[in-house]
Amino acid sequence: MLPLEPGDPDRLGDYPLLGRLGEGGQGTVFLGEGPQGRVAVKLLHARLSHDPIARARFVRELTTIERIAGFCTARVHAADLDGDRPYIVSEYVPGPSLQQLVREEGPRSDGALMRLAVGTATALTAIHQAGVVHRDFKPPNVLMGSDGPRVIDFGIAKALDGVEHTMTGQLVGTPAYMAPEQFTEYVVGPPCDLFAWGSTMVFAATGRTPFGTGDVYAMLNRMRSGEPDVSGLPEELVPLVLACLSKDPAARPTADELLWRLLGERPEITLPGTSMGGEDDVTSVDDPSTRIEPVPFGTPVTDMDRTEDFGRPTGEGTKRGTLRRTVPLFLGLALVLLVSLLDMASLSVLSSGAVTELRQQWALVLSLVYTSLAVITLFGAAAAWRGFASGVWTIIVVRIVRVSVWVATLGQVPPRTETVVLQVLSPLLVIGLLLLALARGRPKRPVTSGQ
Repeated sequence: MLPLEPGDPDRLGDYPLLGRLGEGGQGTVFLGEGPQGRVAVKLLHARLSHDPIARARFVRELTTIERIAGFCTARVHAADLDGDRPYIVSEYVPGPSLQQLVREEGPRSDGALMRLAVGTATALTAIHQAGVVHRDFKPPNVLMGSDGPRVIDFGIAKALDGVEHTMTGQLVGTPAYMAPEQFTEYVVGPPCDLFAWGSTMVFAATGRTPFGTGDVYAMLNRMRSGEPDVSGLPEELVPLVLACLSKDPAARPTADELLWRLLGERPEITLPGTSMGGEDDVTSVDDPSTRIEPVPFGTPVTDMDRTEDFGRPTGEGTKRGTLRRTVPLFLGLALVLLVSLLDMASLSVLSSGAVTELRQQWALVLSLVYTSLAVITLFGAAAAWRGFASGVWTIIVVRIVRVSVWVATLGQVPPRTETVVLQVLSPLLVIGLLLLALARGRPKRPVTSGQ
């Protein structure tokens, strides 16, 4: 722990700060004291406090950690995301990072290395099962706690939610531990974390990375045309690490396959370019969509021990919202879509015949209004199904407007019994279901502390 520097706060909310634990591209981590005992407090850098992208990423880090099993990362105790300087209070893991441990005590070997391999593979399995890609798995982000390794720093992690993200004009991560596809315009998914796991195991066993050091272009060329240096690894880890360091993302094992293989419960993982004679052999695919091209000159280069972002991900605007899909949401959307289709059908029926009486004219106008509201409802339903609470609120407001229009025209278009059911009971049921969907579908938040 380092002492606080001039300009550092001495407390955040209810947590007095005792010193600095570290600093990265996104924020500074302090050691604090709270009701739970010692805690780690991550504070967003002051220079990023007014950057909406940086603040959004900080918020996303919190929601990401909440999705992951607490045994493999540092659990969150509290957070303040609305103040001038957002911060997250999490469990303090008393132990060095893997990078610090190797530099101070030397490479891991024998049982210690295998325990590390199994522990980190277990953590990656839990992370991926939670629908998250870490994207910056590396020795500094593996804390060696007394109860096993913990994976931290989800500042650039991505939630999958069925959609993988393509990165354009952005270099995100630490080059020595990045998969080849992370350097180019490519879909970034869980295989990136497996490549980083293989590189991390090489570092843990030897104190070096599998593709050496140097600038990012030289490193990428070695990844494309050379073979990783896995000398010094125990014999039982070599085939697994080589499989994880495959140039082809599809040839890498999944996290759970890696874990089971480490535990000796699955068949051998076949390396690219080799054959065991079975139907499940993994081979390289020479497809243009999977080829790795050199990074165009002019692309920003990150420091080897820091993580920086350059630009905005092209998939940022297309990702899902945070509202979970629940049974009330499904039922509410199904009912409101049915009513909207009936509204559109009524306009078709009324407009197909002669409109002569005043009552018919009013009914046609009313159907036109209902159809317009139905179109808005369709957009709201699409947004709600994508996980955005604003879509749910759009539908609720439209239902209220629809009932209001109906009540205002009762004198011109006298209602029938079935109309009363459609106009009153269905909106009440839809609104009730959607309010329940909002209550049950929002992600859980930790207790928030004010500054």
